[in-house]
Amino acid sequence: MEFFSDYGDATRFKIQERIGKGSYGVVCSAIDTLTGEKVAIKKIHDIFEHISDAARILREIKLLRLLRHPDIVEIKHIMLPPSRREFKDIYVVFELMESDLHQLLRALKYIHTANVYHRDLKPKNILANANCKLKICDFGLARVAFNDTPTTIIWTDYVATRWYRAPELCGSFYSKYTPAIDIWSIGCIFAEVLMGKPLFPGKNVVHQLHLMTDLLGTPSLDTISRVRNEKARRYLTSMRKKPPIPFTQKFPNADPLSLKLLERLLAFDPKDRPTAQEALADPYFKGLAKVEREPSCQPITKMEFEFERRKVTKEDIRELISREILEYHPQLLKDHMNGADKTNFLYP
Repeated sequence: MEFFSDYGDATRFKIQERIGKGSYGVVCSAIDTLTGEKVAIKKIHDIFEHISDAARILREIKLLRLLRHPDIVEIKHIMLPPSRREFKDIYVVFELMESDLHQLLRALKYIHTANVYHRDLKPKNILANANCKLKICDFGLARVAFNDTPTTIIWTDYVATRWYRAPELCGSFYSKYTPAIDIWSIGCIFAEVLMGKPLFPGKNVVHQLHLMTDLLGTPSLDTISRVRNEKARRYLTSMRKKPPIPFTQKFPNADPLSLKLLERLLAFDPKDRPTAQEALADPYFKGLAKVEREPSCQPITKMEFEFERRKVTKEDIRELISREILEYHPQLLKDHMNGADKTNFLYP
């Protein structure tokens, strides 16, 4: 199988089989001959064809370097391209995950304490292995919210697959958003586990809101009054009044404790949803909660994402990605920091 091009440390990996393919490129399973580990190698091709895609890739590899946690997928290695100034493809080596709520919330607590919102949680972005270990992946749509700037405003790109999107995102209810958007997505995933099918499979945004209110009931006037978007406020006010359906009726075979937690996660009003830390303390997790195994993360510095706040060229992004790649090649990083910069990488 033709997978590698002329990337210097490609001989380190023995390709097993192709396990995924998408618009971004190809994923293969492989053996790392240096460590003996099974890994997944994601080949992302022509990353600079569209600058927005290149920025998304940079954002993801940067966040996965900064957010190191047992419940978040880990980048093991990024291969050195043959030329720092001209490379078009990158090969990112992840731990191999083949295909419980507590682990998801533990990861989310860590992500949110770094002031990062994932914004695209869905079953496809939750990896599981044969030992039932779960990890969150795909941080391409994630954003960092900085305390001293109003970065919790809605971002303009497409956020969250519709079925897992919080109501406030569906209706552009607010000018500011909170980590509660991720909590809603976790609730949708949990409900899907209980039901065996998606909870809110909306055909469009309006249908999505109807499915939500069919289950949760029409939001209260108090909730509607806090909606900043006038058009959304009028729409919610004009909705036919619907009572909530008891979760015990919707999920007749589920553990009552799980349903109490689910009701909290799927509160229509974001202010009524628990934080990840509060959800971890829910009675449903009695016996599992151990604060020492639920670490927080230091907030990410603004400097790491300075590129988000200025107009960048393809060459700027290429330079930033090559700098991220060096993080996985300590000797070359040391040379770079000492000023021994080279246009072409030299392989040992």
